[in-house]
Amino acid sequence: MKITGASVLSSLVLANATVLGAQDAVLRGTIKDASSGGLTPCTVAITDSSGKLLTESESFKAGFRCAGQFTRHLPPGRTRVRITRGFETTAIDLELDLAPGQQADKMFALRRSVDLRARGWYSGDSHVHMLHGERTVPVDFDFVALTARAEDLQYLSLAQAWSLTNPTPERLEAELKRRSVPNFRLTWNLEAPKNYYRGDAGRCLGHCWSLGLRGRTGAGANVISELLDASAWDYESQKPSYANFESHNLVHSLGGAAFYSHPARWWTGSWGGQGGYPKMERMRVSNMAVELPLDTLVGPTFDGLDVITGPGEHAANAIAFELWSMLLNHGYRLAATASSDSCFDRPGGGVPGTPRIYTFVPGGFSLAKVTRATAAGKTFITTGPLLLATVEGAPPGSTLRPGAKKQVLDVEAWASGAAPGGLQRLEILRNGKRFQELLLPDHPSSLRTNFTIQEPETAWYCARVYGSNSQQQVAMTGAFYFADKNHEPPPPLQAHVVARILDAASGQPLRGVVTEVRFEGTAGRDGKRHTLRLGAGDLSVPGTVRLRAEAPGYEPQIQSPFLDHLPLVEFTTRLSAEDLLKWQTFERVRDLLSEVPLTFRLHKRNSSP
Repeated sequence: MKITGASVLSSLVLANATVLGAQDAVLRGTIKDASSGGLTPCTVAITDSSGKLLTESESFKAGFRCAGQFTRHLPPGRTRVRITRGFETTAIDLELDLAPGQQADKMFALRRSVDLRARGWYSGDSHVHMLHGERTVPVDFDFVALTARAEDLQYLSLAQAWSLTNPTPERLEAELKRRSVPNFRLTWNLEAPKNYYRGDAGRCLGHCWSLGLRGRTGAGANVISELLDASAWDYESQKPSYANFESHNLVHSLGGAAFYSHPARWWTGSWGGQGGYPKMERMRVSNMAVELPLDTLVGPTFDGLDVITGPGEHAANAIAFELWSMLLNHGYRLAATASSDSCFDRPGGGVPGTPRIYTFVPGGFSLAKVTRATAAGKTFITTGPLLLATVEGAPPGSTLRPGAKKQVLDVEAWASGAAPGGLQRLEILRNGKRFQELLLPDHPSSLRTNFTIQEPETAWYCARVYGSNSQQQVAMTGAFYFADKNHEPPPPLQAHVVARILDAASGQPLRGVVTEVRFEGTAGRDGKRHTLRLGAGDLSVPGTVRLRAEAPGYEPQIQSPFLDHLPLVEFTTRLSAEDLLKWQTFERVRDLLSEVPLTFRLHKRNSSP
């Protein structure tokens, strides 16, 4: 076969065309903040010409996190790019037509629809697990920090466990401080108490997240160990039992605050086969806050509860809102909070801030100030829309005087910059019920309005706004309280204990002393002493203490008016989500604390040889 120069050239052109046709395009992106001009962390979702969404980690499946620059090799053709940064920034959506072998350099400027930091409002998420337990996806601190900054969170409080061998508060703080910058603080906390009665996942006492606690007790103990020791996780059936309020005591002693999470969450699933529990294929597995009624009456020992937890938990969140409203209607001032319960080591779980909490802290951010203001209810919570409200210039959590005077409730709202469709409805709620409603048929991206309130009685108000999808897009403020200057919250409930001290062998009464012991985690502190001269007596004690009985020549014994009062334990740990919404449940707890029989059967000390 004869080969000519023309045919060689033709073959080379054909081969080159084939190679070029197979070449990727290159997209280089630079994302800057439109105001400062600096590179800005964000989330990038690129859908290539084949319809494939680009991801980098199994932990996040909706795109990838970016520090402000990226380079991606892509098949040529129509390519969709979406860039987001939390809720305050307007998303960028565009399509590019990438040619084979093309290098496209694109500059993107992200613009805020509102800057809430500048107005004293700071967003955070404090119920986030670095390693929840599944450990199916590798996670490091750099990825967690970039994720939080891409979501425009001011702070992320990262709970157990951590990718750190034998973590101490000091080692954790050092790792997290290295990833913090002026407009973002990465810190640590614990989901604690995270407590199952005797390790039974069907009898969950409730989960809480903490904020702002110090890492060491006054005695130098490691708070991580202390709080974990005070909770029995599922299957830990042999672990000593502690009440949730005993962990709350420890959190408060360290300058922190505690909030119940997902108070109405439960599901049916397989459980058992460990810890002495039989395997069950269909069991009610609970994350519910069944100790919350007790903790409310004897304190409250906690500072607030999540009205919104996690994406998609609509029924549980609706119950949580009704629970919060009922507690406020009975005079308990508890903060409305939200958290994501994100788990970075689960596929698709690395999504903090999906629900988030904003806290009003005038004068600049600090974690200690955010902790105090959150516990005081100076909050709004959201899954997207942004909502600021004041009454006569005062933020949520404030108390105003009822009477004939008209007072103005000012409201500003913005649709989430990450969600199209605008706002559809604004509600003003009084005592948890709709008081006024403003429909928004034009679906504006923002609004500003006001309402006149003339409140003659003790009451509370809050505002709620919905985005284009009323289930997925909602924001709600904390409560505004109307009460006169003499208003007092319900006093902590006392436990009335019928105490007896007996010789364990003979059953004879023993003259002795009963001491109130207040536990902070697993460590007790002695308080008031009661002398039982005839070995028996009726005692009125705080509902949060244990009692230690002592008699000369005998070993002391400690019992709890809660954990050693079987009818109260059985009633509490068997509650349903619907039971939490009945005030009769709280009254039943009150009745059970009105007569607590505790019998201390003491054993004689062994004589020294």
